[in-house]
Amino acid sequence: MKTINAICLIDDDPITIFSVKKLIEVTEITKNVISFNNGIEALKHYNNPENVLFPELILLDLNMPIIDGWEFIDAFSKLDISKKTCIYILTSSINPEDIEKVKTYDQKYLFTIKHLIKPVTKEKLKSLASSFLLESEL
Repeated sequence: MKTINAICLIDDDPITIFSVKKLIEVTEITKNVISFNNGIEALKHYNNPENVLFPELILLDLNMPIIDGWEFIDAFSKLDISKKTCIYILTSSINPEDIEKVKTYDQKYLFTIKHLIKPVTKEKLKSLASSFLLESEL
């Protein structure tokens, strides 16, 4: 079975990080998961050219201290990175304005931006991975 090269998880909630990492392990959608407690740590990591493992998929919390998910996306877009990445916004919000903002941001940047409603489940991760892998083959 084809898997995702690497997944990055950015969330300030240690319980979310722990549970999503376990779900990724169980679903076997990737063998490479790296997590960060905030967007600044992730930006520093991916701005370092020595880091060779680059995520095909980023699972990003919106509401975080230091910088929120939207600020992370803006800063990430300015990195000199030629790799293809898909960002999934992890949110518990079902607010239509947030969903519309995801669509607006997706049109604004070269990388794909989608949303995934919390809680993250095994089924949601499998579906996300299947969709991602299918789209990446096109």
